[in-house]
Amino acid sequence: MRGLSFRADGELFTVDVTLVRKVVRNMAFTPIPASPDEVIGIANMKGRVVTILSLAELLGRKRDAQARNVVVFKSLTNGNDQMGLMIEYADDLIDIDENEILPLPKTAGEDEHLCISGMVEAEGSLYRIINVDSIISRFKGRGIDDDE
Repeated sequence: MRGLSFRADGELFTVDVTLVRKVVRNMAFTPIPASPDEVIGIANMKGRVVTILSLAELLGRKRDAQARNVVVFKSLTNGNDQMGLMIEYADDLIDIDENEILPLPKTAGEDEHLCISGMVEAEGSLYRIINVDSIISRFKGRGIDDDE
């Protein structure tokens, strides 16, 4: 598997590059009043709604107000809406040997287990692997990926 590595909340993460549509620098967005803390806002990307989530808040931490870049994932099941994660910056593509993926420690919190599918050491650094499917499932019915 090839992963796009990025930094968010001061830590290293990776996501399967085949799930990434693009990385947008300084993405403009509109906040959504009364939305869950994890939802930063929405943006228009070529006529599609992109719901922007805070990875830090998904992991139960305080959001980095300085982060302004977004990893936008490919269309969800209905083909209209998209989801993105606010990050500090994207880095390089890394090669991941799927046989070397480690499970999260049992001491990791519930939020982390919902968002992270495992960890892998690559190129001398430890990366946490984003579980995009789990994040999408978590927000299904909350305005992301609704089929109505």
